Amino acid sequence: MPNPHLQGWFAATVPKAGSAAAENEDAVGGDVKRVRFAISDGASEGWQSRGWANHLVQAYLAQPPAPPEFDRWLAAVRKKWQPPEPRSDAWYAEVKQEQGSFATLLGLEFRAATDPPGLVWKAVAVGDSCLFQVRGDRFDVVFPLTSVEQFGNHPPLVPSSTDQPCPEPEWLAGWTEPGDLFVMATDAVARFILSFDKPFAENPVLRAARDGVASGASTAMVQLLNEMRATLNDDASVLAVRVAER
Repeated sequence: MPNPHLQGWFAATVPKAGSAAAENEDAVGGDVKRVRFAISDGASEGWQSRGWANHLVQAYLAQPPAPPEFDRWLAAVRKKWQPPEPRSDAWYAEVKQEQGSFATLLGLEFRAATDPPGLVWKAVAVGDSCLFQVRGDRFDVVFPLTSVEQFGNHPPLVPSSTDQPCPEPEWLAGWTEPGDLFVMATDAVARFILSFDKPFAENPVLRAARDGVASGASTAMVQLLNEMRATLNDDASVLAVRVAER
C-alpha cells in the first residue's frame, strides 16, 4: 500500500565493471509501510561481507536502533548472523572467517509529526555511505561526509565479530518539507554527486533519482549506473525517497 506521506521510492544497485551481480557486495532495502530505508556497502576484505551487508539492512528495516540502544541492537544483530561455512580449507579462509565481516551502514526512518504537521526523519551512519536531502535546487543536508576530501581507503565499518569494536555511529535528525528528495548512496556514487561541478539541476544522479521516484521504477538509475561503471570502479547503489507534495 502506498504511503500517503511519500510521492514514491526506489532502489538500484549494480556491481563494479567486470563483476557479476552475485559479486555485488552492496545491499539496499526499504519498508514503505513503516517508512524505513537502509543501504550498506560490504567490505571486500571481509568474510561474507555481501551477506553481512544484507543482514544489516534487513535488521535495520525490522527494528531501527535509537542512539542509546545501538550497542544492544548490534549485539542482537550479531547473534542472529549465521554466515555459511568456508568452502576452502586453506588457512587464510579460516583467518578471514575468524576476523569476520565488515560493512558500512546508513539507515533512514521517517515518522509523522503533528506540530507542525508533516514528516520528521532520523538517520544513523557508520562509514561513507551518504545521505543527501535535496530541497529545490540545493542540498539541505549532506551526511555524514560533506566533501570529496573526506573519503578515504579505510572508512569506519560495522564488524560482525564481537572481537572487533564497532566505530561510534553518527546520528542526525530533521524536518521535511513537501517535495524534499532524499538520496542514499554508497561511496562511489556519493563521491560523484559531491564532485559534480556543473549546475546542480544537471546532476545526472539527482535527475535519475527524481525520475525514479516519479515512476516508482529503478530503470533510469540502473541504466545510468551501468553507464558509469567504469568511471566509478566500484559496486554502486542508490536509494531515493521523495516526500509528497501537499
